[in-house]
Amino acid sequence: MKNKRRFIVLGGAGTIGRVVVRDLFESNPGNYILIADYNEKAARRLASSLGGGRVRAVFADAHQDLSLLLKNQTVVINCLQYNFNLPAMKAALSAGVHYLDLGGLFSVTRQQLKLNKAFKDAGLTAIIGMGCAPGITNILAGYAASLLHKVESIKIRVGSIDFGPPSRKLRLPYSAQTIVEELTLKPWVFRDGKFCEISPRTGWERTQFPKPVGKAWTLWTRHSEIATLPLSFRKKGLKYCDFKVGFDHKFVREVMKRLRSGWDMNRFNKLMTPVLQPNDYEVSQVTVGDLVVECLASPRPKWHAGAGDIDTACPASIVAQMIADGQVDQRGVLPPETAVPVLSFFRELEKRGLHVTIRH
Repeated sequence: MKNKRRFIVLGGAGTIGRVVVRDLFESNPGNYILIADYNEKAARRLASSLGGGRVRAVFADAHQDLSLLLKNQTVVINCLQYNFNLPAMKAALSAGVHYLDLGGLFSVTRQQLKLNKAFKDAGLTAIIGMGCAPGITNILAGYAASLLHKVESIKIRVGSIDFGPPSRKLRLPYSAQTIVEELTLKPWVFRDGKFCEISPRTGWERTQFPKPVGKAWTLWTRHSEIATLPLSFRKKGLKYCDFKVGFDHKFVREVMKRLRSGWDMNRFNKLMTPVLQPNDYEVSQVTVGDLVVECLASPRPKWHAGAGDIDTACPASIVAQMIADGQVDQRGVLPPETAVPVLSFFRELEKRGLHVTIRH
């Protein structure tokens, strides 16, 4: 049993978790997957839909100690909200299991980095922020930086377009908690070699993305990349680093109007309705000096997964498998830009319909 590649996906029945599970299942017949979720019914339904005896489901409550649940697994993939990152990491450490998550929204990322020595001493790897943004964006930045002798600025932009039928009602494209916090918490930027907090919902710009996204409004939001990229590339002279995401003005006004009228997270969560036939596209764009590196994601209708689901879930699956097979062999708590073998990662993205391009 110990020779099997065993993955446990926390929140594995959720929006991103279910796509991680599907990718693990389809990409390698030697992968065995345990779906751990508070919604045990949904977890069991997902496991039975995949069949083959390689996927099991179990009830899990992230408010409880998860150490016993993680025992004998190869890698834990944490798809929970970032406020569970530290407890999940400590459970992985206690269980002797490698760890990966989708990001800590800057502040928690900083706290996670403090566990570096503990993971290194235990001979374990923890890759923090390994989805799309953070994740793909970090690796795009690292790739561009590797081609340059000096790196003064890194600018990250993420934009999307949805060709599906328009909805009269407000619909959230991803986690309600994440969107609300991105629009209300003060973003961090790295400016003149220093970390600075700035006002939320500022820095609006018209960003030019490749087709089919085209021009889109973007604005500063708090993001995990800013917690690690300045540390990873300070020796190359990095002086400026920021992150902007694509929201249009009307969407931001609608979210803020509801917040000011007293909406709680339960009401916002109801706006996260799944799209059965997604037809959206997302571009992650990283500009490092004169180099622009981009990743275009497409939907996977067969999986009922939009572009934003695919480019968040598949990177987590790819890198968890790299940890399991020894391609990622550094130990400690590591950001994607310093730990993940870039060209192998790009090849795996390409297999999944995620296309990386570079231009001057």
